[in-house]
Amino acid sequence: MRAFVKAKVDFFSSERKEDYVHSLPELIDFNAVHNPDHLFCIQARSNEPFINVTNAQFKVAVDQCAQWIADNVKLPTVATKNGLVDRPPVALLMESDFGLIVHQFALVSMGIPPLVLSARLSPEAIFHLLKSTEASSLIISQRIAQATKGAFGSVKLIDIHVGQPYSSFYDVAEDKRVKRDSAYPDNVDANILLLHSSGTTGLPKPIALTHRQLVFSVSHGDFDTEEEAQGIVISTLPLFHGFGLLAPGLSMSIGKTVCFPASDRIPDAQSIVDLVNTSGATGMMTVPFLLEDMATLPNEVGLKTLAKLDFVGTGGSALSAAFGASAAAAGIRLLNLYGTTETGPLTKTFAPKDGYDWKYFRLRKDMLFKVSELDPHEGERRFRLTVFPFGAEKPFEIADQLVRNEAFPETDFAAVGRDDDVVVLANGEKVNPLLLETALTESGLVKSAIAFGENQFEIGVIVEPTDPIADDQTEEFKNKIWPIIVQAGERMDATARIYSPIAIIVLSSSVVVPRTDKGSIARKEVFKLLEADITQVYKDLDNGAIDVPPLNYANLEQELKELIQKRLKLRVLPDAWTIDDNIFTLGLDSLQATTLRRIVLSAATETSPDVIRRDFVYVNYSVRLMADALRQNASSSTSGATFAKEVESFTQRYSVKSLRTAEAANPDGTAKLVEGAVVLLTGSSGSLGSYALAELAKSPQVAKVVCLLRKRPGSVISPVPGGSKIDKASLVSKGVELTDAEWAKITALEIDPTADNLGLPPMVYAMVSKTVTHVLHAAWPMNFHMRLPSFDYQFAYLKNLLQLSVEAPQKVRFLFISSISVLAKLGLDDPGYSIPETPLDVESAACGVGYADAKLVCEKMLEEASLLYSDALEVSIARCGQLTGPRKTSAWNVIEQIPMLIRTSQSLGILPTIQGTVSWIPVDDAGAVTTELLLNSAAPGLVNHVENPVRQTWGEILEIVRAELGITKSLPYDDWLEQVAATDDKDADVYPVKKLYEFFKLYFITASSGTVVMATDVSRQGSAILRQLTALDRDVIAGYVRYWKKAGYLD
Repeated sequence: MRAFVKAKVDFFSSERKEDYVHSLPELIDFNAVHNPDHLFCIQARSNEPFINVTNAQFKVAVDQCAQWIADNVKLPTVATKNGLVDRPPVALLMESDFGLIVHQFALVSMGIPPLVLSARLSPEAIFHLLKSTEASSLIISQRIAQATKGAFGSVKLIDIHVGQPYSSFYDVAEDKRVKRDSAYPDNVDANILLLHSSGTTGLPKPIALTHRQLVFSVSHGDFDTEEEAQGIVISTLPLFHGFGLLAPGLSMSIGKTVCFPASDRIPDAQSIVDLVNTSGATGMMTVPFLLEDMATLPNEVGLKTLAKLDFVGTGGSALSAAFGASAAAAGIRLLNLYGTTETGPLTKTFAPKDGYDWKYFRLRKDMLFKVSELDPHEGERRFRLTVFPFGAEKPFEIADQLVRNEAFPETDFAAVGRDDDVVVLANGEKVNPLLLETALTESGLVKSAIAFGENQFEIGVIVEPTDPIADDQTEEFKNKIWPIIVQAGERMDATARIYSPIAIIVLSSSVVVPRTDKGSIARKEVFKLLEADITQVYKDLDNGAIDVPPLNYANLEQELKELIQKRLKLRVLPDAWTIDDNIFTLGLDSLQATTLRRIVLSAATETSPDVIRRDFVYVNYSVRLMADALRQNASSSTSGATFAKEVESFTQRYSVKSLRTAEAANPDGTAKLVEGAVVLLTGSSGSLGSYALAELAKSPQVAKVVCLLRKRPGSVISPVPGGSKIDKASLVSKGVELTDAEWAKITALEIDPTADNLGLPPMVYAMVSKTVTHVLHAAWPMNFHMRLPSFDYQFAYLKNLLQLSVEAPQKVRFLFISSISVLAKLGLDDPGYSIPETPLDVESAACGVGYADAKLVCEKMLEEASLLYSDALEVSIARCGQLTGPRKTSAWNVIEQIPMLIRTSQSLGILPTIQGTVSWIPVDDAGAVTTELLLNSAAPGLVNHVENPVRQTWGEILEIVRAELGITKSLPYDDWLEQVAATDDKDADVYPVKKLYEFFKLYFITASSGTVVMATDVSRQGSAILRQLTALDRDVIAGYVRYWKKAGYLD
């Protein structure tokens, strides 16, 4: 790696220093000379190869563009103001990509301030900015010019020009290049860039930045190593905002190449995952809502992708605590970015290390600022930040109220609210609702109007009618004011518009609007007073209850299919799926399933709501099944006999009787257990799989571990064995420590689990089958809502793995990870009985819970394989009990049942009293036990139970939790559960047990308090670790609580 030569900068002084850079044109020229071949940026394109632009090419592009502007654009006359040169700006209205950067810095290099306009502004807002800044010309990109034909025809006092594509500037033959001398400023405090933000008039206001402030703004990189500093950073931040200049600034100041997403589409979660993989990025800058969308991608692909990065910088609005906790648990290095357009970035950009808490931003020390303490809020200390921008005439006080991290009281703060009336949406956009509120109050129909929508994706409005109206006149009044709202919306940004009358709250005459002593509306008090109504608005918007037409029951299947396709925005084309397809295999997630149920509730007007229960979509997992259920006005039978019959049906459907076998298996009847074992591992990214992988890599018996990774839909499997990469960073974040030699044992292979030959090219499949000696199948979705048929792809996956194994020329040992859940019904029938390690009778074990019954189907498939292919296979089933977080890091995933119970208890301020005992085993211990069973020289039993042989009481555990959290109150479990049931659905993140209420009511006690006890006689014979286990001590249990606190999941 060639070192990037960093320019010396000085933004503290207004005086020039020799050999120092004082403006961005100077910095561009410096990099063109000293770092000419270093990549300045990568511009992604949707259907074409990416564009790589070096610093030398960037300089060429800036010069070429500047010459084009000089030749074609009417430039402003140079004037003087107070003895200083004062040039009116040239406005730029372009999509956010490399082209905007080129035009922007071309103007800066000419000494002309660009007025950078957001492409999301309404025409009225654009005209306002052009007029208020006295812009002399407007340059529009070709794409926007096409999209806005005629929109600027009324602008008579300004010249409008259509800009050139960036390709015409940076990729120019050397003999045709224009060499220009950039205008270096004599006065570094002269204005050179105009951005904009929301203003007090309801229209955006221009914000001027000086040369010195821009040098300060780009000088925010603070990485520990050259490798960290030079990695590629993806930025989805719009370049017409000050926030968007962060990433290009890193490239100019420290050589961290910036990658811009394709500008012909709005970046979404999947496209960003693809861009990270394609570009090889090591960092990202984006807004919270996109990160939270990435967390919902199937198979945790978004979280895994983010965990690879050195840092994930985000700001503009607050991250949800739930995402933050999940991100921390996944090993994602979140970096809280903070700043304003007026001040530039107030935080450094770095790779977070130990001691950094993502919930707080860390103020940079190379600036002038003051932190003042405000009056406390409900006992919590509050602060205010005042910044003294370099060269500014007066300080800038930021409206945010702050709390601080007492571990770093001088630098680490978090914003908890604003003093002004700007609404900050969930995507970071700031909306000033004054235009809307003024239009309503000026209509004569509305006495007062208050917009709301903090941390939501759209705003709503509360209106107080001028003349009191009766309750039955509310809808009529909404219809009266709706044209006013629509008209106001046409003058506002797209993000500031109201799209449905559902978002209007009409106050009754009995509600008194809270006001201050000066008579102005006390917004926060209004929001608190109407909290339930506001919550209901967003619930109704999510449900789409009003604008979903009733279903036509004569054409029910087709209407349901269209409803799912359009409302849920499936990534699958309509022609690519049928009414018989399992919609979960199409990528439907649990959130979409909830949304679909609500839509059906609104649209299925001829069906009793009682039929459309919480699990309606999970039970009726195809369009045909939904239609049948809606027509029959009743759900299917749920008897034990039906559950058993369903299990038997899937077992027969996925029978392994006809597998292809190798011509000659190893005749000695034992698996290959000498040095040189080759292990296929599924589920390596899961908790158990991660620690099993570590144990396998450390084992001297193992030569190679091949992690089978499920390919992303639409992607192509690499024809090269081992062409995929293992997520090393994620493993390290879980506390996995391996030597270089042990890491070298691990390779990855992308597969299609349900395709013939696992979707592998014939040569690769043959090579894997020829070399494999062991299979550890740990991959499984953690979803207790899904019904049995929704697991059919797991049965196909298992059958394909067995097929590969029996084709091997050597005998293969096959270990499948099952679950204690398959024993739930047996435990209920005979509580406390020690269930032996033997195969199960389907009639006795099938319970109707999809997760458990699917494991049971797999067990029966494996039993059949062990009988039919005993010469080729050594089959073993490991039923795992309650796995806890690892001993070393205590990182217990917050989406599991026990953390959910503890979080809910803290929110209630009440712990449940639970009778009985538990058998908890840390996941790293369980990983070691399963590895022992897999590699043991003696053949393991067909069934093994992996749980702690030493049980301990719930009372002992909850007493430790009580001490750690300071909870004094307790209630019997059933009473505690009633308290949970009484909480509002909107607070499900605070009371997560609410999300799985049915499970906690029907199954939790059975599965978690000694009703189901697993014997471990067989497994203890094969595992020394299991024989040595003891009950978890206080330090281990307290460590879990402390981990959840550190991750932000607990207060």
